[in-house]
Amino acid sequence: MSSVIISGDTSGAITLSAPAVAGTNTITLPAQTATIATLTTPSFATTIGVGGATASASGSGITFPATQSASSDANTLDDYEEGTFTPTAASGFTTISGTPAYSGTYTKIGNLVTIRIRQTTGTITWTAGANFTGLPFAPDVTLGGAGSATNGQPDYSSSVLAYRTGGGAGQIYLTVARATNNTDLVITATYFI
Repeated sequence: MSSVIISGDTSGAITLSAPAVAGTNTITLPAQTATIATLTTPSFATTIGVGGATASASGSGITFPATQSASSDANTLDDYEEGTFTPTAASGFTTISGTPAYSGTYTKIGNLVTIRIRQTTGTITWTAGANFTGLPFAPDVTLGGAGSATNGQPDYSSSVLAYRTGGGAGQIYLTVARATNNTDLVITATYFI
């Protein structure tokens, strides 16, 4: 027999079917004090893979595919990603000493991206409108985004703006100049894609 059908007292049925591959499969029923019908909040001991993603072999959680599998339902979470990128100080920056270098991390949830850029070496100054290129995702030209920049000193905090430029990777602009030497620029921004 390839399937077992369990019929309800009034209506409906549960069908247990064997897969079309060779091998033995096991269904483990809950402990004697519970039944399948009353498990309204199931839990999983491992990662769940969605959208064709292979579930992670370590830890627990939800694994999304490497490439977004977009849903037509606006209320469906269909993408999550964390990663690193290499921001480039494109214009408006002046090197005072050392060789400035920058690192970037991001978290993407659906169409919302949060980035963090940090200066790791060197001393710099910048003018209003100084910008970084190399964002991990191009900002939406109609929605853009905003955030803040600090340099580890209490007298400096500035807003930053995210723009799409020519369909490329986009840019982050610092809105206020900083004429004194800076060694620890940190930018955090959130934008739509």
